[in-house]
Amino acid sequence: MRIGEDILKKLSEPKYKIRLAVVIGIVGVILIMLSELMPEKSADSVASETAETSSGDESELYKLKVQRELEKLLEQIEGVGDCEVMVTVEGTTEYVYAENVSRSADNDSGRQSNKLDTAIAYSEQNGQKQALVKKVIKPKINGVVIVCSGGGDIKVNERVLKAVSTALDISSGRICVEEKRK
Repeated sequence: MRIGEDILKKLSEPKYKIRLAVVIGIVGVILIMLSELMPEKSADSVASETAETSSGDESELYKLKVQRELEKLLEQIEGVGDCEVMVTVEGTTEYVYAENVSRSADNDSGRQSNKLDTAIAYSEQNGQKQALVKKVIKPKINGVVIVCSGGGDIKVNERVLKAVSTALDISSGRICVEEKRK
């Protein structure tokens, strides 16, 4: 204990207080400089971590899923080659919940009135109540841009337009196919 008390007495002297403040300042600057040298996470790794950890924007996840599926599909078409797909969507994912509906009729002094009560239906699983989802409405796909190696060939371009139009049930006017820069 004696050694600790001696150190504290020395540090309480004015000249050591200034030295201690300078040393703490230098250490802080060094830590800031080291943090700048550390490699940052790439945008792709940040996006994948966000998608995995967040139930956040389901519309964005839906869009990315459609893009990946289209890329896999289109790369199977002869002549397309390597391709990249960009999908634009409108709106967000909407949920329509099941409802319990109860009707009742009252007869008061010759007047009849009907009463309609609705409440969201719930199911219980493992002691937790969850609303019953009746329908999930996905965002509307506005347009698709495809950049592929074979996009300059009219035959390939037409096959790509037809495949995407059929797969997404959108008009070919909402689809753009371009040749990838070499």
